[in-house]
Amino acid sequence: MQEASTKKIYDIHSLFYDATFGRLVRRRIARAIEHMNIKATDRVLDLGIGTGVSLNYYPNRGRIIGLDLSTGMLRQARKKILERGLEHADVFQSDALWLPFADNTFDHIFISHVISVVSDPFRLIHEARRVAKPDARIVMVNHFQSTNRFIAMVEKWLCPLCTQLGWRSDLALNDLVNRTGVQIDYRFKLESIDLWETVVISNNKSDVSVTNPKAIVAA
Repeated sequence: MQEASTKKIYDIHSLFYDATFGRLVRRRIARAIEHMNIKATDRVLDLGIGTGVSLNYYPNRGRIIGLDLSTGMLRQARKKILERGLEHADVFQSDALWLPFADNTFDHIFISHVISVVSDPFRLIHEARRVAKPDARIVMVNHFQSTNRFIAMVEKWLCPLCTQLGWRSDLALNDLVNRTGVQIDYRFKLESIDLWETVVISNNKSDVSVTNPKAIVAA
């Protein structure tokens, strides 16, 4: 995955995303957001907010900052914000691998169906942890490579095709944990057999270094 080609793919996806993939993931997104326990003064960073499907499920409190690389996706998200009068939410365009925020800015980070889209998922986790406050909750919803050897082999075989569609099918959660040092609090699926999984992490800042000292603090 490369950000330039991914942006083009999702600019096209934005035209029909809500009617297709967006419908499939709504329940998972709603349930995942519940696990952040957002308070009135909290700041939430929604990494890869896309067309803003998640905006339906945030409580009407706190400050929601959505970020995406795709112009088309953000156009749809801004429409939702205007139509629904969501004064506590805002979105803008940026690369999730180089977040324009200072350290310790956010109380919660939501990463929905994004970790397998970027070129460097390990850096994305590093950046998310950097801008999150100590012990902030980081919630991911994503497909991860199966631990079943046969299914994992199929997912690896399908990966070139999936890449053409804008995501990779062979990202293993164990690799993500081992290479980033995150500690998982808990994880769950909505169904016993489910392509997607929710992973909840408490941010341990002990091994996260500053990588963007000129970053700004979100308003």
